[in-house]
Amino acid sequence: MPSDFIYDDVPYPSFVFPQTSPDRLATLARVHGIDAARPASCRMLELGCGDGTNLLALAYAMPDSRFVGIDLAATHINSAKTAAAKLGISNVEFFELDVTKADATALGEFDYIVAHGLFSWVPDFVRPAILELYSKCLAPNGIGYISYNALPGCLIREITHGMMRFASRDIADPSEKVSASIDFLTGIVDAAEDDSVYQTMLDLELEQISERTPQNVFHDDLSEMNRPFYFEDFAKMLSEHGFQYLCEAEPSELARAAAFKFPKTITGTIAQEQYRDFVTGRRFRTTLFCRRGLDVDRTFAPERISDLYLAGQLEFDDRDDVSGDTPMSFRTAKGNKLTINHPLTKKSLVNVADAWPHMTKAADLIAGATKDDAAATLGYLMQLFMAGFLKAHTLKQDFFTTISEKPEVSRFARFQVENGSNAVATLTGLNLEIKDPAIGRLLYLTDGTRDIDDLTQAMLEYAADFDAAAMPTPEDMRESVMSNILAFADAGLLVG
Repeated sequence: MPSDFIYDDVPYPSFVFPQTSPDRLATLARVHGIDAARPASCRMLELGCGDGTNLLALAYAMPDSRFVGIDLAATHINSAKTAAAKLGISNVEFFELDVTKADATALGEFDYIVAHGLFSWVPDFVRPAILELYSKCLAPNGIGYISYNALPGCLIREITHGMMRFASRDIADPSEKVSASIDFLTGIVDAAEDDSVYQTMLDLELEQISERTPQNVFHDDLSEMNRPFYFEDFAKMLSEHGFQYLCEAEPSELARAAAFKFPKTITGTIAQEQYRDFVTGRRFRTTLFCRRGLDVDRTFAPERISDLYLAGQLEFDDRDDVSGDTPMSFRTAKGNKLTINHPLTKKSLVNVADAWPHMTKAADLIAGATKDDAAATLGYLMQLFMAGFLKAHTLKQDFFTTISEKPEVSRFARFQVENGSNAVATLTGLNLEIKDPAIGRLLYLTDGTRDIDDLTQAMLEYAADFDAAAMPTPEDMRESVMSNILAFADAGLLVG
């Protein structure tokens, strides 16, 4: 018998959202001149927490902080409580609760409140209740986060949404509804005029839809409740509840906004952000905000990065180029390239690269430098953080980067694999996609009870179950096991 709440019948897929981490929020607050709570000992509330995967990952990584999640779906909350008990995580609580009926006094005050995938997908009368809960529960120096669909980009998306809802309007079964809607849209793309603007647009939308899980498509693309907002309208709602816009949760947005060329008539942060949405066709925002009385400084003073921890998976060609003002090139794992000739900045980036995946405090990189040289280097490092070239953290996480006698992957990552996830949360605050089931199996087996020989034998047995004719030799399997565990270490997954 179906329940009255669709999320009980079709649970939303579980994910970890790095952009909601207190570490990310505190770091972005810090560079804007706001002294937000330290992530290592904070209180965080998540509205619409789903099955708790996001909060569980945070609670596991920050054992001295407290986390609370609320969700209307009993299925989600029961799963979250079961997972917390199985993992032995005691610093998180989950409540089956309607946000419109939540008792702010009972919940208490929080340093960080986040709502990912909620605001655009609820009835109109719920949104004021969400913002009212933020108003009552967010600490004076607290940081709020809300994601939502944005206009004008979602006007394009609504074309395919409308077709899909039209095609599946008489189908009750969720799985059949998703299949029928995608099949219908595929037929429309094939029938549209070849290479026309319309066909190209629909084809791009279909490509993105096809990459989502059926549950995602059901809740996001087929939902009747999916309201996008112009940024100015969202900012007005924030203001009406005593808040002001801070920034977006993706640090690279800071550099994009700073480099954007606005007409002289477009002035002020809110108007400029809305104008950027018009120009870029943005369809989704992950907005951070704070109390209206706080002083938000958008000058990004270089000294604000000095107390942060920097990390970057960088490559460079010649270490000898560090000395002097010879230009030196650095590359990120994604292929982005930077050439710089400032000596101390080059040395700092080499140190960050050598330390990866560990974090290095920015202040340590400039220790002993002259005042001018230190200021220039911090300025470069701030720009590189804003451009997404470097990661900056308020919280320093510790993990193993060498292989012990019996290596151990984090319990939470192994739990994710055990529960069928194709991505795991690393201790560096990122999601690592697991494309090969064999890698997932090795990750799960790396639990601190097996040495390399044991893991090699276990993986040989695993491989034999699939294709005995293509079995690798024990030597090749051992080499593969070692290589992959080194990759686990490099990703920040090893805790022993």
